[in-house]
Amino acid sequence: MNNATHGDADDHRGSPPILKMLELAEARKLTWLKEGSSTIQQQALRDLDRAFWNWWKRPDHFGHPIWRRAGINEGFAIRDLSTRRLNRKWGQVFISKCGWVKFRVTREWRDIETASSARVTKDRAGRWFVSFTRLAPQIEREPTGEIVGLDMGVTHTVATSKDKFLDMKLLTNRERQPKRRLQRKLARQTKGSNRRNATKLAISKGD
Repeated sequence: MNNATHGDADDHRGSPPILKMLELAEARKLTWLKEGSSTIQQQALRDLDRAFWNWWKRPDHFGHPIWRRAGINEGFAIRDLSTRRLNRKWGQVFISKCGWVKFRVTREWRDIETASSARVTKDRAGRWFVSFTRLAPQIEREPTGEIVGLDMGVTHTVATSKDKFLDMKLLTNRERQPKRRLQRKLARQTKGSNRRNATKLAISKGD
């Protein structure tokens, strides 16, 4: 298990997929991993293997796989997807070891029931989301031959090469004040402390 998830790139390159799965099976017998879903853990190993191979084959396009930090980028994939609709607003998705989990329907149900897979993620405010993967719909386009460059910035949300600015204002000045106070408070607190974590949570809920 060590060279499948925590080893360096050379260790990962020399470990065939079947060996990684055998190491996972042994680790599940002896550690806390047995409390989790073997299907989700196996998929995590496949995702890690794909990330390494993408990096080796296209280092100009893909970066080195990075560590995940607690509270950031937490989530897992669901490959054998099962869903069912409860009513107009609510549906359920089956998650191994959890059973049927309720979620709010925020898109057309036909998009959900035809999805090939899903990903469950947790944001910094402690909220869980499920995203469904499906083929992108075909969009009819009429080429104009024009080329426009876009630049994402801070002063202006988007600036185009034709000197147009698109500004997105998510918060009013009155709404920004509490967030600024929390950010100043966060800067004074000790990293890793419970109070600092509570402040980060309050900032996330305000976003």
